[in-house]
Amino acid sequence: MRCLIAGLVCLGLVFGSAGWGGAEEKATPAEVYEMVLKAAAVVGQLGQGGLDALSNTKEFVWKDSYVWATNCDKKILVAHPNKKLIGLDLTKVYDKNPDASKRKLHNLEMCKGASNPNGVWVEYWWEKLGETQPSRKISFMVQVPGQPYQVTAGIYDDTTTIEELNKGFQ
Repeated sequence: MRCLIAGLVCLGLVFGSAGWGGAEEKATPAEVYEMVLKAAAVVGQLGQGGLDALSNTKEFVWKDSYVWATNCDKKILVAHPNKKLIGLDLTKVYDKNPDASKRKLHNLEMCKGASNPNGVWVEYWWEKLGETQPSRKISFMVQVPGQPYQVTAGIYDDTTTIEELNKGFQ
């Protein structure tokens, strides 16, 4: 197990040297989907060690996206590149929709759909790193088989519909 984590750290150092990613490069829905499935496999195999890999390596941080993990039963964030967010109570995190009347608990919405074996895509509003105004974001979440965790990543996208994503990645 330590060898696998060490390998993930090395891969992160080699492939993740760009940090949080450059604003000029946008992650694609296909990259989000593949990265979430890859992270789910790591967490499925390593459990807590996989969560540590999500939080402590840069392998799961690319372009303008990153992978994070939740425990939907406990309604908390359990892995994130920003370690200050680990343990965050998801029942208190609303999206940043410019129309305050439409704000929602987007993580809990994803949790409701995570039981779908094909995962779930959810639309919400969030600020891009370094920006103050929210943008439309679409994230993909999947349940990790055999674990109480779900893994997620997202893209900032103004045009792709949830229907298109569900057809293309199911």
